Amino acid sequence: MADTGFQIGAFARPWTAFGWEDFLAGASGAGYRYIGFMRHKQAEVLPGISPEKVAWINESLARHGVTPTTDLSLHHTTRCPLHLGPDEAVREAFAHLDAMASVGVHYYLSCGTPDEALYGTLYTVFREAAAYGEDVGIKVTLKPHGGIGATCPDLLRVVETVAHENFGIYFDPGNIIYYTGGDPLENLADVAPHVVGVCVKDETGGRDGNVEIEPGTGDVDFPAVFDTLREGGFDSGPVMVECLGRGELAGVNERAARVRALLDEWLA
Repeated sequence: MADTGFQIGAFARPWTAFGWEDFLAGASGAGYRYIGFMRHKQAEVLPGISPEKVAWINESLARHGVTPTTDLSLHHTTRCPLHLGPDEAVREAFAHLDAMASVGVHYYLSCGTPDEALYGTLYTVFREAAAYGEDVGIKVTLKPHGGIGATCPDLLRVVETVAHENFGIYFDPGNIIYYTGGDPLENLADVAPHVVGVCVKDETGGRDGNVEIEPGTGDVDFPAVFDTLREGGFDSGPVMVECLGRGELAGVNERAARVRALLDEWLA
């Protein structure tokens, strides 16, 4: 495996149909030393997490030799209820950050919101969470997910509006294609100085196409994406595989190992 400053890992999402232990064993066995909490019912890091759940998660991570990097927040759901107003949304965001800190997660990953009426509230959450996250050692980030962060110019606008050094972009090239049909390389150089993490997700079929595929088999030019990001200063931080395609556990694990090898090439 290449020795880089990147935290190369995998999110729980490809293993969501299987058990938590299956996820950790599959990711570790494929060569990933980092994991992310996403779309796995047993991996949810929610506000109000119990000491028992913290101990269980930490013990399982240590047993498999993996370290957590990232947890997902869906701001337009009850995970961070923007529709209830900025005070309640900020309160829930702080509780989420506290829960993340209890299991050693250092990146808070937001999907933003598709509702323009909630953009102002989300900006407030980002600013307040970025300041609070600085105190607890967690970087607040936004990934492309349509809506407020659909394109690279949109992402740059959010960065400039939030204007906090503890806020950054967690780039997802596959989502640029899926939500807009656009080229993830377009204007990426402008965003690259603000990128602190990458979701490794491929896509095929253009807008509203398919992201449940093995990275390296779709339309994302990952070598060009990583070259552009490095030129912009991205030389460390989480690089996390989000999708590997669906199917039997053995197939997911095999694809995880193939993509791990590709990441060594793409990040060399």
